[in-house]
Amino acid sequence: MKLLALVITLGGFTAPLVTSEHIPLKQAEAREDNPYQPMPGARCPQHWQTAVNVGWTQAQLSTLDYLMWRESRCKTGLRNADDPNGGSFGIVQVNGFWVKWLRERGVLEKASDLYKPEVNLLSALFIYNYADNRYQNGWGPWNL
Repeated sequence: MKLLALVITLGGFTAPLVTSEHIPLKQAEAREDNPYQPMPGARCPQHWQTAVNVGWTQAQLSTLDYLMWRESRCKTGLRNADDPNGGSFGIVQVNGFWVKWLRERGVLEKASDLYKPEVNLLSALFIYNYADNRYQNGWGPWNL
């Protein structure tokens, strides 16, 4: 599967735009043109190829690996109902606060889509890019 992404810039904010033809996202597949091997000692190596497939860079992967481990121990189906705004979901525990914003951008249709690794990691990338452009700290939403 190849993900076609466009880039939009509005008010100083640049983020990839996923078109409706990509919703719902199918399970990400290893791409022959961009295979990626996790670094030795990675805690969530099973999610690295998916992360690369949705757009995370090599420079971001070690921090993303730490985040996936800290937030979910690499498990995809977790929900922290104690978090505000309907809880936090999936591998990187995307908070329910972001669901409407992500839906408006075509990343997901409903909060439960965040249990899918490819949707969760793409959502996290959108959030990262937003925070990086607005606050110069893409990891800020996860207090890193």
